[in-house]
Amino acid sequence: MDITVYGGAGVVGGNKIHVDLGDRGLFFDFGEPFDVSKDYYTEYSKPRSGRGLWDYVRMGMLPALDCYRPDLFPSDLPPSEMRPVRVDALFLSHAHFDHYGQIGFLRQDIPIVASPMTYALLRTSSEMGRAGAPTELFDHVVRERKEEEPRVLFSPRTKEKQMRGRRWVLTGDVIDDDPQWKKGSLCDVSQGEGEIDGIEYRSFPVDHSVYGATAFAVRRGEGDWLVYSGDLRMHGVNGECTSRFADSARELAPKALIIEGTRIGRPIDGREMTEAMVRENCRAAVEAGKGLTIADFSANNFERLDTFIDIANTTGKRMVVTHKDVALLESIAKVDGNVRKDLLWVYRSLSPDDVSTVNDLQEKGWQVADPQDVAREPDEHMLCFSFFDMTKLLDIGPKGGTYVYSNSMAYDLKQMDNLQKLMNWIELFGFNCRGLALVDGKLDFERGFHSSGHLSLDHLWQVVERISPEVVIPVHCPDPERFRELCPLRTVVPVKGQAIDMDLY
Repeated sequence: MDITVYGGAGVVGGNKIHVDLGDRGLFFDFGEPFDVSKDYYTEYSKPRSGRGLWDYVRMGMLPALDCYRPDLFPSDLPPSEMRPVRVDALFLSHAHFDHYGQIGFLRQDIPIVASPMTYALLRTSSEMGRAGAPTELFDHVVRERKEEEPRVLFSPRTKEKQMRGRRWVLTGDVIDDDPQWKKGSLCDVSQGEGEIDGIEYRSFPVDHSVYGATAFAVRRGEGDWLVYSGDLRMHGVNGECTSRFADSARELAPKALIIEGTRIGRPIDGREMTEAMVRENCRAAVEAGKGLTIADFSANNFERLDTFIDIANTTGKRMVVTHKDVALLESIAKVDGNVRKDLLWVYRSLSPDDVSTVNDLQEKGWQVADPQDVAREPDEHMLCFSFFDMTKLLDIGPKGGTYVYSNSMAYDLKQMDNLQKLMNWIELFGFNCRGLALVDGKLDFERGFHSSGHLSLDHLWQVVERISPEVVIPVHCPDPERFRELCPLRTVVPVKGQAIDMDLY
């Protein structure tokens, strides 16, 4: 068994981990490498879609392997330049971009194994958000080379255009088995039974900052088990899932454990902040506040959304979300059965593109909050907004209120710039902000309003020791050498693109 880490070795994010099982092969995750994309690209300057794989391979964002869609090769990138690799399945741990963001490049015949919740989130997100080959996770139009310039690819718009679909294998049941619940007519969705194309696997729900996160164990025949954690933690509402995963993985007596080390090297700030503590701090801030309340948290952190729904109910406020939130909530309700419809109001955005969507939701029975409703009774409302929704407040014109920033710190210049601008909006409307402040021109993150989506160091070593593999391989880790120094078990630090021969350990 060989393990090759193409993304996530020595950096946080962009996990691409290939496992060679002899006559079978697989990937764990296939994400966007944030280290490269942040160094060279912005939201307005991205790899060129008309060049297919070219920019991504030349910039080192994709390994030069022969597992990609044949229609994405321009004429000056011969498939013969790609190194042979066998890929029979892709095991997707969760719905974060640094884990799924480049799956669309892979051949469409490679099945994706994921939890029903991960499928639900990505299915709806794909309809609302990013477009292009990297995120074509369900079906796609086959690209063609321009006749006059074969180095350039395009998507034909004729009725004869070719469509291709992907195969999804879900690790569990869904509540709502609606046959229309698919993205594209060619996408094949089925439930897995612990074996796919000769690869035996186990899936384990784990706690993370997005619902549906899953760890996996794989093997071929009677060979050794290999365990992959994905991203996980133990201090969230579903922390017990991570504990059960560790116990179940231990029973397999795995040869190797590939595990995240996201918080290695980061400063330790006293007591571990749990989701329960965040809930209490946010509740206290809302209860003490006056006027309109804004709750700002990550768009797909539905655990935090459920926290604020509970706070709104406790404090007698109407929890108001955007129509994009509703689209995701309706999709995940097909998995967890929690519709949340009676607990929420949908904000009537005055953007031309949003008006008809909100009207449709109102006809379906969703409660709608008009800007005038919010302006008339600001104390009665809590808006689920973020920096990208600030212009909507111009239709309300709040004069004071409470802004609860329950999100992560800024990790790059773009995020810092956005938060600096957010503070300008907060000052403009006279909000009292909790969780974030501007002190002497510098951002100051108030502790207690956010908890990490990743294992604390104490929990990390607990999980490692409970699983007790022969070898530990750190990924998604900013300082793997420090990981090796601290890890209580034998550790092999991966080198990007170099195979680790497990027969040597």
